[in-house]
Amino acid sequence: MNKLNNLSVNGATILMAALVIARGTSFMFSKLLLTDMGPLSLLGIRFLLAFIIIFAIFFRYIKKAVKKDPNVIRISVILGAINFLCMASELIGLQYTTSSTCAFIENSAIVIVPVMEAFLLRRAPSWQIIVCSVLTMGGIALITVGSGFDGFGLGEFLCVIAALTFAIAIIINGRSSRIHDSFTIGLLTVGTMGFMAITAALVFESPHLPNTSEQWMMLIMLVLVCTCLGFVLQPVAQSRISIQMAGVMFGLNPLTAAVLGWIFMGEALGTAGVIGGLLIIVGIVGISLRGKA
Repeated sequence: MNKLNNLSVNGATILMAALVIARGTSFMFSKLLLTDMGPLSLLGIRFLLAFIIIFAIFFRYIKKAVKKDPNVIRISVILGAINFLCMASELIGLQYTTSSTCAFIENSAIVIVPVMEAFLLRRAPSWQIIVCSVLTMGGIALITVGSGFDGFGLGEFLCVIAALTFAIAIIINGRSSRIHDSFTIGLLTVGTMGFMAITAALVFESPHLPNTSEQWMMLIMLVLVCTCLGFVLQPVAQSRISIQMAGVMFGLNPLTAAVLGWIFMGEALGTAGVIGGLLIIVGIVGISLRGKA
């Protein structure tokens, strides 16, 4: 744990990239599991299981951190509520649109984040941030064109809500992780999301566990890779890098979703998608080379 709390900027950048890629795999697994499970049920079971696993391992550390800084609970509940709205919108939206289209719209947060930050700080973002954000967003747009964008409907509208809440979550994560214990924020946020989701599922759905071994394997991947790593450690990584850099790095999310959708689910990628992937990489490398934003 001490190594995580003392990450260098380069280490945090690498960790952030790995976490975003891990979270990018969730679009494919979620899309497949939604054929049998309700979105709220899937969300609740996924995040509660992840919370239980990590909490059981780090119980003493979390107890000590909360005792030292009780306010970490308040910020975690706020983040959990925002992330719950984001993830619920994403999962319900996935039922009405492709995984790559959902990833594109949700990750428009890449350009929303610097705009929000500029408004909060009353300071325009640097030209490097603007260029890298535009390159990354253009790449995501090309990936969506390559996958076959069918128009704007309910699924796309829900993904817009996910994008707005996603951008807010990135900003709050970046700011709060510099004040409170970042690992504790990540874990309690996941627990809050799980509690809210399973409560909503009991009201609107009939929650049940996966029925086949294949579904269990996909759920295990969602819990261990996408959630235990992708969500719990996000505040840890963001505590060492700028909010704008974190926003641009989330361009790896739809790139991962598009590549996996192309390989395993037969979703189109095409020349436009390949060019889009290259633009995303250029945008991320550009902002990484710039250093502190």
